[in-house]
Amino acid sequence: MNETMLRWEGRIGSIKGLAIIALIFLVIFFFPAFENLTTALKNTTGSQSVTVSQLSSGQVGTNQYVTVSGLASYELAYIEKEDGVKKAIIYPLIDQNEGFIIFVRTTHAELETAPDVNVTISGMTTSSASDLKSLIDDDMADINSAGFQTSSALYLEEEKKPAQMGTSFLILATMAFAGLVSIATFFFPTTAFGSYPIQQVPPDALVSKAIKATGMFQQVKKMEPLEFGKTRRKFENSVANLFVMEDRTLGIYIHFVYTHRVYGIQVSKQETDWMIMVKPAQVIALEPGKVYSWRDRWAVSVRLRDANSREQSVYIIFENLASQVNFVNYLREKGYAVSSGQYPVTGGQAWS
Repeated sequence: MNETMLRWEGRIGSIKGLAIIALIFLVIFFFPAFENLTTALKNTTGSQSVTVSQLSSGQVGTNQYVTVSGLASYELAYIEKEDGVKKAIIYPLIDQNEGFIIFVRTTHAELETAPDVNVTISGMTTSSASDLKSLIDDDMADINSAGFQTSSALYLEEEKKPAQMGTSFLILATMAFAGLVSIATFFFPTTAFGSYPIQQVPPDALVSKAIKATGMFQQVKKMEPLEFGKTRRKFENSVANLFVMEDRTLGIYIHFVYTHRVYGIQVSKQETDWMIMVKPAQVIALEPGKVYSWRDRWAVSVRLRDANSREQSVYIIFENLASQVNFVNYLREKGYAVSSGQYPVTGGQAWS
């Protein structure tokens, strides 16, 4: 396969973790964005003129951009505070002729001591939060005894306007595109491996024993004697060790340390061992090549059938070319049949 294509497959597949985070944020922000769009669609004609009685009697729904007139009684307002600081006031707007009240929230908290005045205001109708609803319900008897009617279910958010329909649609379209791109990453391989011919290296080339591995590992319950548990786990590009047993079984071993920290302080540490044991009869193909991503890395692919006859692959990743070539030569010295990297060695010819 074309190296450039493999490289981009690896790059896209490697950002699955970021894609999951992006999808979480997209889900969180989708509902407010969708609500902004529906609100904009409700208010395509701009502000509609209504009366206090229409608002109070439930004739106007929520998320409507309206203009209303009445007597603002600021001195009877509820005070909204945050961390002890005055944030807003919620004052009654009164229709004295028909005997109705609607509550209006404004961030102009300095109006708390202003005298009553006839005003015409515009804003968005909004569902009352539970605390505001409780305050109004507690005062409902006094309001009714004064000859007025009101609703605790709805209030007016002064000076608030609906979002622009074009902007809201563009935001939702952008979020939908980002969601599709994030989902698309799951259709690309996490590890993009391509076979590549074995290269010549100088005799004095530096060989590093440090390797990393990607594959499905099984937990080791006890090292001596070796005893496996039932837990299996996928490791990606994890630091590993290699060994070959007398019966030519290839072992790939990971010592995994999980440290739990709170505010930078270690509170617990758990150490576990994981291993893949590749017996000669399980091998389908051994291929040298590269793992492609943001940076190409030399690797050897081991394709095998596990104890349950399921086919799987483990990738052994090296720090440099000399280390990969050295490992391939070592395998061949041990009697392993490794392909040249141009085609896989399969079937019964996998081991000599």
